[in-house]
Amino acid sequence: MRRKKSALIFLWLLIAALFWWAWRDISLLQVWDALSRLSILSLGILLALNGAILLLFSSRWWLIIRALGYKIPYFPLAKYRLASFGLSYFTPGPQFGGEPLQIYFLHANHQVPTDTGLASVSLDKLLEMLANFTFLSIGIMLMAWQGFLFQEMTEIVVSFSTTMVILLVGYLLALLMGKMPLTWVLGLIPLNKRWQTSLRATRQTILNAESQIGAFCRQQPRILIQSSLLSALIWLSLFGEYALALRFLGLETSLINILTIIVFARLAFLTPLPGGLGALEAGQVIAMQSLGLDPVFGVSMSLFIRVRDTLFGLFGLWIGSAASHKNSLTSNNNSSENKNKPVFGAKSPTKP
Repeated sequence: MRRKKSALIFLWLLIAALFWWAWRDISLLQVWDALSRLSILSLGILLALNGAILLLFSSRWWLIIRALGYKIPYFPLAKYRLASFGLSYFTPGPQFGGEPLQIYFLHANHQVPTDTGLASVSLDKLLEMLANFTFLSIGIMLMAWQGFLFQEMTEIVVSFSTTMVILLVGYLLALLMGKMPLTWVLGLIPLNKRWQTSLRATRQTILNAESQIGAFCRQQPRILIQSSLLSALIWLSLFGEYALALRFLGLETSLINILTIIVFARLAFLTPLPGGLGALEAGQVIAMQSLGLDPVFGVSMSLFIRVRDTLFGLFGLWIGSAASHKNSLTSNNNSSENKNKPVFGAKSPTKP
């Protein structure tokens, strides 16, 4: 308990230090002057564009679910993914935590087996991470080529991103060959009497999910290619959104500069801070300084991203809460109806 409390205190001290560093030479008036350049129309355009990109995020998952044999409409899946985003955004860690919610909604609302839901969400996340780390590796190498990064920083980040790409590709290849890496790792854990039943059930669920992902990769190569193209389209959309936001703020810059700003933003979300809190702000200031631009744009951009993502995250949590409450009411009503139904074949009581 004491270690957990100490870790929490350290986390918030780190966030405070990052915020102080990002804002140390910048006043609120400067940030207000920069943000006031965003008109109501430009804000509406940016929010609408980001909403469209959030809808596009569900496209890979929708393709995978359909290929697995479940014809679920697109918009319910988009709602589940937005709810997942809301939970992940406010959870400490690199944008994980909401995936079990997606599996729950698939099972509760569409009767998708848990292992199939796990397979669909896991494959979608694998392809997303593969695209993200590939983009980061290429982006950082381009930035290093332009001399925007210290050599030591370049080596560390490129090594990390490249290692992640190799691990993800290796995992997919292992599944393609019929291997079950996660199931094998779980099999190495000694069975404890207290956790024996739950560990075996978890191992069986993961075994079934890995089997389905492996079969999917072997039988649906066209869907994998389409999913990869969708990942590229998502990144192009994000690039366009950043370029448009910077232009609305009054900063017209080169493509490589926009790439640098995006890379620093994505690296912030890989930190173990909820929503990249503090890391996003500091990273955007570092990006602007490395490009020889006014750091006010960095703080302004990070503030815009923070408000936008917080609004969408809260909306996602509201959607998830409303859907969970609806499922709970439906489950209670079904339970009451079943309780009041007469048992088939039972004799009704005779009147005296």
